[in-house]
Amino acid sequence: MLKHILIGGCVIALGFGGALPTQAQTAPTPQAAPAPSVSAADMQKFASAVKQILSISRASEMAAGQAIQGEGLSAQRFDEIYKSQNEPKQKPKTEIQPKERQSYDRAIAKLVQIQQDNETKAAKAVQEQGLNPQQFNQIFQAVRSNPQLRQQVQDMIRAK
Repeated sequence: MLKHILIGGCVIALGFGGALPTQAQTAPTPQAAPAPSVSAADMQKFASAVKQILSISRASEMAAGQAIQGEGLSAQRFDEIYKSQNEPKQKPKTEIQPKERQSYDRAIAKLVQIQQDNETKAAKAVQEQGLNPQQFNQIFQAVRSNPQLRQQVQDMIRAK
């Protein structure tokens, strides 16, 4: 649940998980257009950016866990309250006490800030590799739709 909150559904579908810049989650996927060719240099830039993004995501997940625990909530209780707030049919096992609600609200505020920082750092990682969000998204779409490219990216990430 924490991962879903942190990266807001922005998980890379390449078999190794992790966050992408916000722009990647909103880019339209052309259905009929052929996948653009991607140069070896751009593939390397993409793989380097993804590796940095994965590191950023792992650090953000740790920070989220610490933020929740710092507010006196267990991850399980946080998830239970979260589900009850976002799915009306989900009732918590025990009633949410006012103090718990305050802790939950403070934790959510911290998680939102962590997510915003995560997205900023991910976008910076893309730019530092010499890609703009549009280029990154185009490569992402090509990699996502092409198993050979996906494997190449995975191999590049593991090799570094």
